[in-house]
Amino acid sequence: MILITRPEQKLAKSVAAFRLAGISCSGVAPLTITACEEELSRLAHHLATQPADYIIVTSAFAAQLLSALPLSALPSRWFGVGTSTAQVLEEYGLFVAVPEQQNSEGLLALSQLNSANRRQIVIIKGQGGRTTLRDTLLLQQNHVEEFAVYQRLLLEKPIQTDNWQWPQITGIVATSGEMAEQLFRVYDTNMLRKQRWLTVSDRVAAQISASGATQVAVCSDASDNTLCAWIKENWE
Repeated sequence: MILITRPEQKLAKSVAAFRLAGISCSGVAPLTITACEEELSRLAHHLATQPADYIIVTSAFAAQLLSALPLSALPSRWFGVGTSTAQVLEEYGLFVAVPEQQNSEGLLALSQLNSANRRQIVIIKGQGGRTTLRDTLLLQQNHVEEFAVYQRLLLEKPIQTDNWQWPQITGIVATSGEMAEQLFRVYDTNMLRKQRWLTVSDRVAAQISASGATQVAVCSDASDNTLCAWIKENWE
């Protein structure tokens, strides 16, 4: 049985997708996500008064919070960190560029961003997280504005989809370092170190390995469909 870690808002959907693909799984959500209304208002005002050349959205959660804004009227080029983010933005009628390597480094490797200079760039993201994207674009002499439109909150007690036990678990899917970190905070470290892990970047894989896990693999995409395909090809 595979253990999937997702924020509360995405847990049931991911578990259902894995089961539909024929993968035995359970889920755990150590975090929940809440919108930051003040930041959303600040973003709306900024886009209305200072149109950006490029707008980068770093998660599907951030994209979902933009539904009330008149995005299709903006003369901006849009970038999504991954396919899930792009799918949300495309529902608003936007054309979205997505990198093959679906993380900050992949975005920065895209020709438009790699060569960006003196551009007005907006990054829409969650609170905290990495600063690689912002820092690199600033070094290229761009004007960068960040808007953290949601925040992650630790749950006092993680939400579980089933009453699973560790002897049942044969692998763990953790698509972010923060998710993996919270599992090590809550659950038995020795049990976690013995597990196979699947994540979506070398950076997160290194973080999990640093916690003592010895079997850590990387999938190129955090979408449920791609993760399921990887598991069926490599773990079954």
